[in-house]
Amino acid sequence: MEAGILADDLTGACDTGAVFAARGFATVVLLPGAPAPPAHAEVLVLDAESRGVDPARARERAREAAARLAALGARRLYVKVDSTLRGPLGAALAGGLEGAGAARAVVAPALPAQRRAVVDGLLRVDGRPAADTPVARDPAFPPTGASLPAVLAVAGATPVVVVPLAAVRRGADAVRRGLARLEAVFACDAESDVDLAALAAAAEPVPALLAGSAGLAAALAARLAPGAGPPPAPGLRGPLLVVAGSAHPVTRAQVARLAGRGARVLAPAATSSGVPAAVAAELGAAARRELARAAPGTLLLTGGETAYSVCRALGASGLVLAGEAAPGIAVGALLDGPFAGLTVLTKAGGFGDPDALVRIHEALA
Repeated sequence: MEAGILADDLTGACDTGAVFAARGFATVVLLPGAPAPPAHAEVLVLDAESRGVDPARARERAREAAARLAALGARRLYVKVDSTLRGPLGAALAGGLEGAGAARAVVAPALPAQRRAVVDGLLRVDGRPAADTPVARDPAFPPTGASLPAVLAVAGATPVVVVPLAAVRRGADAVRRGLARLEAVFACDAESDVDLAALAAAAEPVPALLAGSAGLAAALAARLAPGAGPPPAPGLRGPLLVVAGSAHPVTRAQVARLAGRGARVLAPAATSSGVPAAVAAELGAAARRELARAAPGTLLLTGGETAYSVCRALGASGLVLAGEAAPGIAVGALLDGPFAGLTVLTKAGGFGDPDALVRIHEALA
């Protein structure tokens, strides 16, 4: 197995795995408790569903997932973390290190395609400090604020060393020499794909566990398959059913743009104040009823908890990924269950411009 990835939620698992599928790797995502992966899987992504749990449980789940990936023979282990630092990131990384038996980690959550960067150790979104953007109002945003070193230091098991942007831009060889000198968690600045490529190159021979969003994963995938160009976008067929459970303003704007265009959308009421898990479960049940009634050709799920609940409601233990329909929008199919083979697109709640869903709907109309 070329790579094993442990992720904190399902949309993150899919958008990270999709960059490997786009390079031609047979890529499978498994939900918690899923049986053994298909024998043909070259990249395996385990969704630990640790975004919304307490740090101790997140650490345990990450440790178990990393140990499972190592036991399955994954040559490289990758910890997918949220590009806006949400969830118990430090605890999940500590668990990943323990499960993998690793002494070093290179952590770079920057995601240039979605305008998310880390400069001077601080997360920036759309060119602004994250504290001044809507991501800071998310309940899962870290209480330590937008400082990557502070988030990583919470776990406390391993020293945290900051790698500033100037050091990253000295090149992979210079970064590699710095990594080799210490056993630590390296909190890395990055604001471009070139920066991420340098970090991926630096970490490989040390060796060090890589941790980041789909941005650093794409740099790793490019190193594993340097001659593979991106294939054509996977073909999709209509009609389209959208299940949008995310309360993120980006998703709400995207759903509003679909109004009046004939798209079938399942979403909680704008005034809904229910518990997110309960709302997601209700959407999952509604999606199953709609699939039985209307048999859509493509299912689009936005929001990690929503995607997880819908897959569970449909009796699936995972997805087989085919690539990306657009940056940050993964394309795959349900692995098993009564709706096995159904085409599924997943998108994190905060990803995409206002017309992202409109373009997909129009392509299938």
